[in-house]
Amino acid sequence: MQATKPLEDIRDAMSRPHVQKSLNNNMLEIMAWDLMELMTTENDYNQHIRRFLNILLGDDPDTAHLELIDSNNMQDVSLRDQLMQLVQESLSRSDEFLYRVSESRDRVAFAIEQRTQLKSQLDKVAANATKRRD
Repeated sequence: MQATKPLEDIRDAMSRPHVQKSLNNNMLEIMAWDLMELMTTENDYNQHIRRFLNILLGDDPDTAHLELIDSNNMQDVSLRDQLMQLVQESLSRSDEFLYRVSESRDRVAFAIEQRTQLKSQLDKVAANATKRRD
């Protein structure tokens, strides 16, 4: 029932277990770590897509000398164009996903910084309140 009891002062807030648990919880750090891992994995996938697209376009130096598509065969060219469109769409989606995950991670990092600053300020106020009472 202590969680619903009104706060009397900062020391009172800092002595409550649920406040301490909220300030010391490491879930935001775990979330930031997981988002970074997700970005790393997606970036690796993204690089593979880019390389595949470069190969299809004939811009890859390792495979430029190979004749992968018969330019005289219109069916091959048409299939290549369809494949390139699908690969470009996949690359766009991957880029967008990376952007959104990066933005999310930035916001989580900002929340971590805000929590750290709040905890520091509350600790200072609580220490000053303790000095005044003593």
